Amino acid sequence: MKDEFDAGMVSIIIPTFNRGSTIKESIQSVLTQTYTNFELIIVDDGSTDNTREVVLSIDDNRIRYIYQNNSGACAARNNGIDNSVGAFIAFHDSDDIWHEDKLEKQMCVFNNSVADIVFCGLNRYEKGKSVQLVPQNMQKGILSPVQDLFGIGTQTLVFKRDVLNHIRFDEKMLRFQEFELLINSTEKGYKIFCLDEGLVDYYIGDDSISKNYERLLSASRRIIEKYPFFCKKYPKMKKTMAAVLFDAAISVCERGELSYKQYLIMSAKYQKNIKNIMKVIFSYIGLYKPKRKG
Repeated sequence: MKDEFDAGMVSIIIPTFNRGSTIKESIQSVLTQTYTNFELIIVDDGSTDNTREVVLSIDDNRIRYIYQNNSGACAARNNGIDNSVGAFIAFHDSDDIWHEDKLEKQMCVFNNSVADIVFCGLNRYEKGKSVQLVPQNMQKGILSPVQDLFGIGTQTLVFKRDVLNHIRFDEKMLRFQEFELLINSTEKGYKIFCLDEGLVDYYIGDDSISKNYERLLSASRRIIEKYPFFCKKYPKMKKTMAAVLFDAAISVCERGELSYKQYLIMSAKYQKNIKNIMKVIFSYIGLYKPKRKG
């Protein structure tokens, strides 16, 4: 890693795995940015499709392609950081789209505030239809105090390099990677700024990580392991995590899998009240199964 970096350059990192069908459009949304001082680092996490050919077919000297053995998206992002030269680092996903003024607006925030990290909103699409802006009820400015970090997408984040010199993506996090990174950043005193515009189009596919409940369970355990104070210090976020886990328990139960009990247990760990504890107990003696309302 270099000791000195280009003061105005943004290093944009896209981790990818078997996204030959979508990555070209994602890359083009970077190449057409109105903020032009950037490098684009594609870290291919062991793709077996035509991802490499698609990337190398794009003629732009700002693109660098790096191949690694399959190690996960967090490892790919960390690899990209290690090989970057910009004073700012942004992340993108290989199946989402940036609006052309995304970087320009975020860099303007850095120039006019004390922010260490700037994120914007996600325009969430599922099955071709717009669902909602995420996070909802966004309020522009520094998050102070930090109350809620859910819904902030990795592909919306731009960091000052100093942050990522001290903090990296946890490669054991199978989901909520950006969430954990932002908790870590908050705990170390870095300032997070919300740009209250949806500048990224986020597409949810059938293979989206958000649909993988096993990864949710693993990630929720990891959060409590790393931050035992989490539930006490961040009451709003603990309620959200409990609700997400309970919803997963319903979905797993509907699939006829007994593992739904593990999700109930984790939900009760986040939201420790007698009602949730009784649900866990009754589920083990066969007197309760989580169901959707209505």
